[in-house]
Amino acid sequence: MDYLTRKLKINDWNEVTYIIYSKEEADGRNLDYKPWKKAKKGELCLSDDGYVAEVVDINEYKDSKQIVMPYGRMWISKRAKLKYIPHRDSGEYSQCGVMTWEEQESRKTRTKNAVNLYVQMMMQGGKIDWYKLGKAYRPDEKLPDATAKRLFKTETVKKMVDNKIQEYLDDRDLNQGDVLDIIADAVSLAKQNGDPSNMLRGAEQYIRIMDMLPSKTSHTDTVQIDMTKKILDEIEVEEKRQLKLERKQDV
Repeated sequence: MDYLTRKLKINDWNEVTYIIYSKEEADGRNLDYKPWKKAKKGELCLSDDGYVAEVVDINEYKDSKQIVMPYGRMWISKRAKLKYIPHRDSGEYSQCGVMTWEEQESRKTRTKNAVNLYVQMMMQGGKIDWYKLGKAYRPDEKLPDATAKRLFKTETVKKMVDNKIQEYLDDRDLNQGDVLDIIADAVSLAKQNGDPSNMLRGAEQYIRIMDMLPSKTSHTDTVQIDMTKKILDEIEVEEKRQLKLERKQDV
């Protein structure tokens, strides 16, 4: 038995808690219910996956009907299936489908455009202009930068970013390992030239590249820590060496 609290227009947006019974629980309580396609507003009905709940409303249109349940809604037709579990597991209680908000948002053009712009910013220097990104994504928002940051924290959008970066690398016949190798070569050259500032830039590049791969966080965290620690240790040694040279020159 589940309890689902909703704020719906039909209840003047007041909180109402509905009980969702399994068929066995409903039978054990001798509850009277009908198949969902035959139920009326206020009656209990049985879903296709065996759950009983109250019919919140029936929306009638010219050529169709739609049943509104506490956990979702469905058009009434011969082939239609009303199921509670997919809605419960996805947390989507207001639509016929069970895609999460993240999944729905990821299919919108505005989100795809925002992801493309984000990757362009990453590839052109790594500095993210969150305000610009937010204005491109949701120009109607009062705080576009905060809106953009929330969007890019979602797992679905992180995966979109990862895929777009991989597309960018594929177009140039590169892979993520190639990019890291190039940075490693640059760091080695900076070390040979006694250039701590460019070594530090290399460390920063490692961090940025790892952040660009959100779906590989568990693996890249260790690589990022190991590589940056190694580089920073080398920078410290190089800076001490240069300091000794400077002191000798002063003498």
